[in-house]
Amino acid sequence: MKIILTREEEDIGKDKKLFEKEGFTVIELPLIKATALDFKLPSRDYDYIVFQSKRAIKYFLEKEEIVDKAKIVAVGKKTAEELRNYGYKADLIPDEENVQGLIRLFKKLQKGKVLIPRSKIGRNELIEFLRRENFTVFPVNVYTVEPVLYDERFLLEKLKGDFIVFHSPSAVKAFFANLQKHGIGKEKLNLKYIAIGKTTKESLYRFNVKDVLMPQKPSTEHIIKLLKSMA
Repeated sequence: MKIILTREEEDIGKDKKLFEKEGFTVIELPLIKATALDFKLPSRDYDYIVFQSKRAIKYFLEKEEIVDKAKIVAVGKKTAEELRNYGYKADLIPDEENVQGLIRLFKKLQKGKVLIPRSKIGRNELIEFLRRENFTVFPVNVYTVEPVLYDERFLLEKLKGDFIVFHSPSAVKAFFANLQKHGIGKEKLNLKYIAIGKTTKESLYRFNVKDVLMPQKPSTEHIIKLLKSMA
């Protein structure tokens, strides 16, 4: 099987080893690139800090420290592992590793001030929920994500795979931006689509991709497990 990986170049390098170890052929097609933003904290008086991605951790902690009193909330186990790499331990992780899991988690927590380091183009679902529930919310844009666009010949060569894997809505948008740029209809591509989780799957649905595969848990290891079961 030929697997097209669409994350940032650095992430693809890590994932590629795992796929190749299991006998898959990897096609590298980085579709997004993250860039740090200059930011200032609106307040250092917060009770919770929420990390929804490894990028948010990286770009926040390269400039700031977490205040001692704050409870650290990680969206999932991979995010919690990244926090440990920076010397922090997640206090809270939702059972379901996505925004809906975070919402259910915060329904059980005491009201307080919530700092959310995030992408400039990130979704506002959690922020809106917390405000409705009378939490004080401080969203901070610490990075942004831009699409990587390719010329048509290079793109078509890279799309000669069996499966294409998406880890974020940003990569999905970048993929269809490339297709639109060159007038390539998705129906001409003999690809099966894999989404890391529900949010990314919903993003593919918005581009009228109907048959989307999703692993049991949002991790590269479980994507590989899914592919091996199909093989």
